[in-house]
Amino acid sequence: MDELFNLLSKDIHFNVTKLNNENYNQNWKVPEGFISIIGLENAKKPVFYYGLTDSYKEKTGFKKIKSVKGEKLLFFRVYYVFDRKDLLDKEKYVVANAFNGLLLAIKIDKDDFINKAIDTLTKAYEEDEFVRESIEYIKESHMFDNIEEAIKFMANRDYNWLIGRIKYYAKTFQYSGEGYYLLPLKTNLEITEGLIVDNDKVIVDLENCQLFQHYILYIDTKNNKIIYNRERLCTKIPKILNIKVKEDECPWCGAKLRVVKTKKGEFLGCSNYPKCLYRRFPKKS
Repeated sequence: MDELFNLLSKDIHFNVTKLNNENYNQNWKVPEGFISIIGLENAKKPVFYYGLTDSYKEKTGFKKIKSVKGEKLLFFRVYYVFDRKDLLDKEKYVVANAFNGLLLAIKIDKDDFINKAIDTLTKAYEEDEFVRESIEYIKESHMFDNIEEAIKFMANRDYNWLIGRIKYYAKTFQYSGEGYYLLPLKTNLEITEGLIVDNDKVIVDLENCQLFQHYILYIDTKNNKIIYNRERLCTKIPKILNIKVKEDECPWCGAKLRVVKTKKGEFLGCSNYPKCLYRRFPKKS
């Protein structure tokens, strides 16, 4: 999280703050961090507020397939596993403070992925007959001189296939695909499409690439670029420019504004929420 905060704090449109239970006396867990995002596209400069958590455990596995010709095909996979109860506890803080949501921060690193794949495949080659036959098939069909070359090829193949699909759904072809993805736990008040809920776990499986079309921020650590999802944050532009907007109408989409009451106070929010995230706070006297 420190690396992520250092990267984001270099851009004037983002403000990040560490949170912890010692600093915030609450009856529930708080996220590891907080981020506010100043919009760049709308004339009114909207601000979005999110909690951040990176409390996942990384797990590895294989996808085993038998082709119609009988070949045993093997694909290496990485999973980011969050504790469901932990997320629910942190979401209480997010809701109580009228944030826009809780973001799951995961990091994709090419070297780390490939090294894990090589280590896992090498170990499994000695222990698992399916894995052994699959690697032998790659060695023969691609005419590699040894098993080590076949394993390295498989590790790179699986990374490039996954990252290519993620970039397709996220519409970030011009970037490396490496770095941090901030993914919303919920979209339109439902668990975000592509997240896997398995009993007491919430899992980010890179193969569920449609999840990445919902990203809020992508931080390309290889090219030192920060990209935010304009479509996800707000798809509307102000209906009226250079003219005073009616006080009871949303300047982004034209819907009526409503009073939202929280423990921290009141603010005016768009009645088209969560499709539109506009909010306006009363001026202090």
